[in-house]
Amino acid sequence: MPDSQKNLFLDSHFLNPDRSNLEDIRKLGYAFVDLIVDSVLDTQNQPFVKDESAFDILIPEQGQDLQELLAEVRSQILPRTVNFQNPRYMGHMDSVPAAITIWADALVSAINNNMLSHELAPVFTEMEAQLMQWFGNLFGMGTDCFGTLTAGGSLANISGLLLARNWKQPESKTLGNSRDLVAFVSDAAHTSFEKAMNVIGVGKENLVRVPTNYRGEIILEELESAIQKAIREGKQPFFVAAIAGTTVTGAIDPIQSVGEIAKRYDCWFHIDAAYGGAGIFTPKLKPLFRGCELADSMTFNPQKWLWVARTCAMLIVKDKQHLVDGFDGELPYMDDRTLNFGNLNLQGTRRTDSLKLWMALKAMGISGCRYLVERSLDLSDGLRQWIDDSPDLELVCEPTLNIICLKSNDPQLSSTNLRQQWIDAGKLWLSLPLWKGDRILKAVVLHPYAGQ
Repeated sequence: MPDSQKNLFLDSHFLNPDRSNLEDIRKLGYAFVDLIVDSVLDTQNQPFVKDESAFDILIPEQGQDLQELLAEVRSQILPRTVNFQNPRYMGHMDSVPAAITIWADALVSAINNNMLSHELAPVFTEMEAQLMQWFGNLFGMGTDCFGTLTAGGSLANISGLLLARNWKQPESKTLGNSRDLVAFVSDAAHTSFEKAMNVIGVGKENLVRVPTNYRGEIILEELESAIQKAIREGKQPFFVAAIAGTTVTGAIDPIQSVGEIAKRYDCWFHIDAAYGGAGIFTPKLKPLFRGCELADSMTFNPQKWLWVARTCAMLIVKDKQHLVDGFDGELPYMDDRTLNFGNLNLQGTRRTDSLKLWMALKAMGISGCRYLVERSLDLSDGLRQWIDDSPDLELVCEPTLNIICLKSNDPQLSSTNLRQQWIDAGKLWLSLPLWKGDRILKAVVLHPYAGQ
């Protein structure tokens, strides 16, 4: 790069300390705001995916003009994205982010503090610690509860299983070779539990998937029978999970009863409330969360049913000491007299997602969270009524949350073909999960203006 262009290059990408390019940086920000509002948020009436053609990244030798690059994003990238802004998209547990969290996410990137340690993110360390205790108290997990934000629910579940292994066999932290351990989840639990068993070195074959009823709720007698069978085989049960919002049907296991069984057999009790945890905000669903006080750990993802921009997930523990003992980390290059989340998390460098979550809670308030959760339940009731009124559709099971499972009632029209007809017509975008051996249709009613 010629010397004459070096200063120009720097000023195109960074704010000069002399502030000479302040307005250019500001204009770039405004251009992004226009791009986001006009070409992302204001696409409610546009197709689910406008352009399905292949894309080539085409990295140039010389950097591209930034305004031209934004124009290319507008014309070549955004039409190829899945349009969650369309209120008729109800395919998966993907919410449209509340506006405050979109801009907060940009602020997080601009600040760019690092949650590795207090030294690198002092105010955000305090914020995250208080938020974890606040959510733990919300779920009734006791005065000693704590937690950490994670990059998604899968990592939170993996972390929970790791803590359980290290609690049951502390020597495995240093010696490895976990002996005869076996874990129990329902057959409707998320696939991250298999991944976790692989990661923590216990092995996927030692994960027992317990049968569920037609709604996807774990069958308690089957759970206890499976634990007793493992004991007779000389294995050591160490982990039992209850699911609060299964991936397909949104079912919530009987948390209190599952927790009592876990404790009866001296197992770590984990609750995967990645999706359904937001139900704690409404009295309509709060009774389903009785028994959370028994949990040793819990996964919850505000990025799903609390409309916080990704990523925003957490692992809450009953006792902070579980994190200290479970991860047993050291940061010799940091002040060990302060709270350093790098010691309490599988991640080292980590974004300050606490700011985004805090701003969402401050902006919406508890009553706002309650209203949005209840609104989605009301909207899903409307969809359920539409299904009941249609001679060509039927419910697969009674819904627990804002997840409606349905299928075609027409022997000449499969659910797969019906789904494609709806997508092609711009009517609905539903997912097509496998449930109890059949392909069904699933609607997750998350958009605040769903169906419009």
